[in-house]
Amino acid sequence: MSLARNFLHHPRKLWLRRALFQVHLWAGVLLSLYVIVIGLTGSLLVFEDEFTEMASPRVANYDPAHVAGIPIVLKTAQEALSTSKVFFITVPTAKEPLYRVYMQDAAKHRTILIADPATGAVFPRHGKLWIDWVQDLHIYLLMGDSGLIVNGIGATVLLLLAASGLVLWWPGIRIWMRGLKVSLRHNWRRINFDLHSAVGIWMLVLISWWAISGVYFTWPSQVAHVVHTFSAIEGMRAPMLPEQKPAEAMAPVDPMIEKALQLSGRDSFSGIAIPTDKTDNVIVYVDSRAPGDFSHRDIHYFSQSSGQWLATWHYGQNRTVGDWILWSMHPLHFGTLWGWGPKVLWFLFGMSLPVLSVTGLLMYWNRFLWQRVKRA
Repeated sequence: MSLARNFLHHPRKLWLRRALFQVHLWAGVLLSLYVIVIGLTGSLLVFEDEFTEMASPRVANYDPAHVAGIPIVLKTAQEALSTSKVFFITVPTAKEPLYRVYMQDAAKHRTILIADPATGAVFPRHGKLWIDWVQDLHIYLLMGDSGLIVNGIGATVLLLLAASGLVLWWPGIRIWMRGLKVSLRHNWRRINFDLHSAVGIWMLVLISWWAISGVYFTWPSQVAHVVHTFSAIEGMRAPMLPEQKPAEAMAPVDPMIEKALQLSGRDSFSGIAIPTDKTDNVIVYVDSRAPGDFSHRDIHYFSQSSGQWLATWHYGQNRTVGDWILWSMHPLHFGTLWGWGPKVLWFLFGMSLPVLSVTGLLMYWNRFLWQRVKRA
């Protein structure tokens, strides 16, 4: 009987399936705690904006026509935390009428300061918000840049788990629909097995996408190169910028912001990246659709030393399949751009990772550990 026919009708007889079972088993056991942490923190971060807003100071009478300039906010932030450098600032909006100033010290520990929109004065800090710790745990595993690398490796193994799980899930063509549902008429061990199989197959595409995008966030240029071999990258390719000489001091930022708004033809300035290196460029972000929509924006690059405009990246103007693949990494990973309905769904979907990990561990206990305990 051919390999394909065996796989269709009697997949459990294949040695390849038995080998994949061992890979799936031990990768799942070793990665179980990691998967639980990533699933729980990712689900919570779907509502990061809401949790942050609840803990933020209240601002009365926000007037977008009377907002403190970026230079004032830069100055007050540096005075409030002289041991760190500002690397990004988000501007007040009607939805969130506060400046957020992102700072980083020499050890790359990050701090977020909140500033008053009218005066630029920094509100007193009372430590990091709990949701900031959750974000740091999800992205960096509380380990800084090293944690990002570990996350990329974990995402790679998660993709391996998804691929091997698809092969292991297939029960044969006669009973394949049985693997799509959970029957409560059996004992708890069978219910646990059915739950693991059903959740795994229904969530397979999204979990695979989370894994792929996790690899992309760690190694974006390498993933883009792989995608480019199948479909050209055009709209999602950052512009080539001329090499800059070290800047003695940063040029005034207000003219850069005015130029960016003029180039975009919109009044939706959303943030500015402040270079921490003397050869880096100043980057001004202008939302091209709804305020806060990070998936569609004009990204303007300026020389740090002269303030000269260098290039504009119309992020989100996709032309090829490769563009759409890379562009989709962020919105489909986070699920925060389309309102409350998708946010609730993404929260629930994220909880599938802890469910799969716990049910997998219970299966390992039922099939292996419990037998050893009884023998001992």
